[in-house]
Amino acid sequence: MSNVDDEEILRSNLRVPTLSPEALARIRRATEAEWRVQTGGSPRRLWIPRAAAAAVALLALAAAWQLWVRSPGVTVGEPMAQLARAEGAGVVELRSLWRDTTIGVGGELRSGRDFEARGGSLLKLRGGGNVRVAPNSRFEVLSANSVRLDRGEMYVDIPPGAHADASFVAVTGAGEFRHLGTQFAIAVVNGTTRLRVREGRVQWHAPDGDSTLPAGTEVLIDRHLNVTHGAVESAGQHWSWTETMAPEIDIDNRPLGEFLVWFARETGRKLVYADPATQQQIDSIRMHGNVHGLTPMQALKAVMASTSLRFDLPSGAIRVSFAGDPPTTT
Repeated sequence: MSNVDDEEILRSNLRVPTLSPEALARIRRATEAEWRVQTGGSPRRLWIPRAAAAAVALLALAAAWQLWVRSPGVTVGEPMAQLARAEGAGVVELRSLWRDTTIGVGGELRSGRDFEARGGSLLKLRGGGNVRVAPNSRFEVLSANSVRLDRGEMYVDIPPGAHADASFVAVTGAGEFRHLGTQFAIAVVNGTTRLRVREGRVQWHAPDGDSTLPAGTEVLIDRHLNVTHGAVESAGQHWSWTETMAPEIDIDNRPLGEFLVWFARETGRKLVYADPATQQQIDSIRMHGNVHGLTPMQALKAVMASTSLRFDLPSGAIRVSFAGDPPTTT
């Protein structure tokens, strides 16, 4: 007899005839009767606490699973930033087994959690500086000083001297990008990382070593870690979304020169005075009122309209002069 015949005989002997519905019902009634004798209760009375215990166990397992799948080295629960402003649907915390939670203005973003910016958002970093997140961006907070960008774009603005206790790091599949007194934008689109350095320097820690990228540099790194270097201007349309989410400035009883320095930095422009007399005039002016809710450009127009000065915007600069002076050509 062949091995095939032996296997068929074994399978036939192991087959169990399908029970009819009536037979199954009889078995179920007999089993329940025996269970009542042994426990003195009803099936439903025991089912409820068992179901509750199973639900608790499932929730605990889900929580453990979420912790286990986190990125290596993530410290759960450290506050990284506070939501200072949000547009549209704002920022939500993504939860795999629970409903996503909307983060309200003033709410904290903590490590070990995933977020999605469904509208433009401004995050105030606890260590100083801010991060601006473009709509439809997804990211994970890794620690009090680091964030992983999975999709979309964010702008890191840490003025010199801010965030002095520890460097802030943005992470993508291309490596780690560490601020060195910096304004930079980092984006992840279809697996490609794009870095634009607007001010200062960024240290790039890549699998094949470290490099420092100065202001004016643009780098594209695809999913295979092929690198393309280029140049980028500090002012222009590609920065406009970051300016709409700029932190507000209080101008009441503040020097005009302070506001102009703020505008120049927020728009990536060099501040130029037409002559010493213009600078002296600026130093003597104190502003009143507020420019809350205005973009830097809108705020500039509102503030300068209340003075005897004028401004023009040659390439990469803002030039301030007396109203009678001719404008600078670009």
